[in-house]
Parts: sequence; structure tokens; C-alpha cells
Amino acid sequence: MSQATASPAHIAPLRLDARLQPQAIAAVFKRFGRVHVPGILTAETAVAVHRALTGPVPWTLHYNECDAVYDVPVWQVDALSEPERLALRAPIWARATTGFQYCFENFPLSDYFERGEHRDHPLMLAYELMRSDAMVAFARRITGCDEISVVDAQATRYRAGDFLTAHDDRDESKGRVAAYVLNLTPRWSSDWGGLLQFLDADGHVAEAYTPAFNALNVFRVPQPHSVSFVTPFAGQPRLSITGWFRRR
Repeated sequence: MSQATASPAHIAPLRLDARLQPQAIAAVFKRFGRVHVPGILTAETAVAVHRALTGPVPWTLHYNECDAVYDVPVWQVDALSEPERLALRAPIWARATTGFQYCFENFPLSDYFERGEHRDHPLMLAYELMRSDAMVAFARRITGCDEISVVDAQATRYRAGDFLTAHDDRDESKGRVAAYVLNLTPRWSSDWGGLLQFLDADGHVAEAYTPAFNALNVFRVPQPHSVSFVTPFAGQPRLSITGWFRRR
């Protein structure tokens, strides 16, 4: 893996902020199993990735029905009438009452990259940064796991009515060491929902992170967590790059 480089040429190279203090970050992660890292990227990099997230992206509405996964192009969803959109959402919300359920928009960077699709999309530069030598070294340092060698990623957009119910990311076959969320939403209010919530053994919210621009949240797998329901009065979409730091 190599440090991410700029292509197309009008986007500057994407970089981590050189002022990060991995030793201090690692101490927090070791103690609590999770850590919030503000200012993870250079200011120019954060602006470039945010610009890519708010530009043309082939988003799909990503949701499950038990073990079945569905991806519907967002342009098709947006073309529905209000009653039709409610008819789509109603069974999703009903299943969330008693089981694991998610509904949000995504652009699966890793999957497309491996298939050779959308390689020229500006967001692929963000994926190259997340899988770069610099990021892998940072992930190994803060988690204490030198076996991390794979970083996957998807771009996500949560709009009103989107959510992710409680789960722990456990999947023994994929070698997940830690999950990450790179937040790229300016000026988010906690009143809008979309909080990354960590749950204790009694089901209480032990801690929650409000999406903060240019902040990386990293947490050990497995660990119960959820993303709270985005309210109808949220002032903008919740934007992020998410994925896992993995062993092969």
C-alpha cells in the first residue's frame, strides 16, 4: 500500500494531520476500548472529502430484511410520492421494533474498488487514504494490534428516518479488530439524532458521540453500538466514511 496520491489532478493530496499524538490516543483506546480523535485529517483534506461527499455520488438506500440486504438507487427512492416512500419505510421501521435493522444510504467504496468500478470517483481518493501505509500504521499504533493490514470503507449518508439498531460488528471470518467512523458533517446538532451510541450490559447508553466534522471515532470489535434515528428536522445529512481495521 502506498500513501494516497491525487487523481484527478485538481484535488490536492489527501493526508492525515501531522499534529496527531498516537501515543495519547492509544492510551485512551486501551483504557476504554474506543476513542474520539478530532482533527484527524489536514483541513484541506477534510474539505476535499466533504466536497466529494456532497457532490454527485451514486448513493443507494441500503437496508435489510432479516438476512437479506437490499440496495435501491436513491434517485428511484426520491422519485416516489410521499405515500410511496412511507410505504417503503413502514415495514423497515416495524422490523426495527424487535430485531436488528438498518436503513441508510451508502456508496461501498471497497466493493466498487475491488470490482474496478467508479475508480475515477473523487471519493476513491478517500478510500486510498484510509488504506494507505500512514493510516494502517496509525491504526496499529492506537489499537496495539500489529496484525492490522486491511482497511475497508464505505461512504454513508443518513437522512431523516435513517438509523442503525444495536449490534456489535462480530464476524470471526473477517478479522475485524476495530471499527471506525470518519465524520465529515459540519455543524451537526445532537438534537437531530444520528449519534454513535455505545451500550452497556444493561442496555443503557454508556456514551455517545455526536458527529463532528473531521473527527475519527475508533472502537474495538465486538462492542454493542448503534446509530440513533435521524429526526425529520435534521438540518442536513449526516455524512461519513466508515469501515473496519482488519487482520487478513
